[in-house]
Amino acid sequence: MRTFLHFFICLLFVSKMLGQEVENYKKTLDTELNKYNLKNYAIQDKLLKENISEAFNYVIFSNSDLVSNSSAFGYTQNKEKTNVSISANLRLGSKLSPLYARVGANASGSKNLFEFYSDNSWSNNVSLNLGLILKVGKSSSFFKGNEKEFNLVHAKRRINASEQLFKSNKYTSSIIKDIINLKKDIFDIDRKKHLISSYSDLLNEMPDVKKMIKEKKYEEAYTMLDAEEKKIQEYLEALKTKNKLQKYIENNILYEFDKKNDITYGYSLKWFDLNLNLGNSTYNFTAENIDANILDDFSNSFNLSDNLNKLKSVLLFNFNHAHNAKETIWYYQIGVSVSSSSFLENALINGTPKIVQDSNFEYILEDDDEQNLGRFNSIKENFKTGSFNIYSAIFFTKKKNFGFNLAVSHNYLIDRPKGVFFNNNFTTLFGPIFRKVKDDQTSLTFGIDMGWENAIYKTKVTNDFTGRIRVGIPFNIYTKKKTEKKP
Repeated sequence: MRTFLHFFICLLFVSKMLGQEVENYKKTLDTELNKYNLKNYAIQDKLLKENISEAFNYVIFSNSDLVSNSSAFGYTQNKEKTNVSISANLRLGSKLSPLYARVGANASGSKNLFEFYSDNSWSNNVSLNLGLILKVGKSSSFFKGNEKEFNLVHAKRRINASEQLFKSNKYTSSIIKDIINLKKDIFDIDRKKHLISSYSDLLNEMPDVKKMIKEKKYEEAYTMLDAEEKKIQEYLEALKTKNKLQKYIENNILYEFDKKNDITYGYSLKWFDLNLNLGNSTYNFTAENIDANILDDFSNSFNLSDNLNKLKSVLLFNFNHAHNAKETIWYYQIGVSVSSSSFLENALINGTPKIVQDSNFEYILEDDDEQNLGRFNSIKENFKTGSFNIYSAIFFTKKKNFGFNLAVSHNYLIDRPKGVFFNNNFTTLFGPIFRKVKDDQTSLTFGIDMGWENAIYKTKVTNDFTGRIRVGIPFNIYTKKKTEKKP
């Protein structure tokens, strides 16, 4: 009698505990499900952040010649210079971290891609680009249905998340023990014949596993049992604390459902980026670049076979906003930059500089316009400029694969060696951009820009009219998706 009473008390205690655990799960689930609404919370935050993190590959270009808005290869060609760059954005911290590191490199030269560091190229630069990206504000995506569709998905979400309530007998430690024993017996040749009868209660809770065993597909059955064991164990572990239970429902139950039934598209996000570009500029002078009247005297003083090298550094800070909606993709960037380099990096230089001698018998450099650029012995002194930049792009066709972009900048002097030429100037470039899409991702961006580049204020800018082409290829097109093999 005493044994029976003891057993009855234990049974009541266990039942009460199980009832409390089920009630805790129900309350926490209701709290999380009530967060969902059509306007502000269509999917789990974790999934939203994952979707947003893929947005960097949509718009590749910016105001800079460097490809910087995504992990990509970039190529830019204009009348005076060619630039080839590569950049990668790497998340810092957890998968949902808003902070990224940017690592890249670029090479530029005064000739085309295949003539870098040739005798025909008087100026070349190889640089390393380092940066940080910080997503700011609240990122968002868009719902692709109506209220009726939202409510239907939400009802399915609730049913899916309530399995632990409907099948509370399945989510127990005793079921885990039965699963472990069944997994062992699958390897026992003698016991295989009686698995259905020996584990009838367990297999009634898992009809898919039962079907595999009947069809003697033991490998598939074992895999499914393993997954069920893990699923139940995660639930039991989550019940231990309120915080664990909340994270379990958010990140395991609701996140997995939302990922399989994602009812959102596109994005809207904002971010800051800070970039430092450090490079070595190399200048090469040949007899063709030196006035014939001073060639012998100059050659006696300077070895023409020796290139001149100067560190070039550029610091850039930008605010960015990208928006990918149903019918358009648009993007804009507002930023500032400062650079320190040789005056031979002056964007106002026209053609190839030539070394001549002025009336004071000093060696100076002149461009094709016979403009005095500065003294030869000032080449390695610091020449500092800054710029304010604005860039915008929009794709507006049905497939969002064609649009226009605009780049505007104001370039101003900060400091220069004595006698160096520079005037504040502006750039305005406008033109069409094309976006090739593969698996709903950008696989190539191509742009043709026309306008005025480095045009001096209050002067006739006709001669400053120019054009450029730009190509960007993101890394994601080289990522092959795994496909299931057909049986």
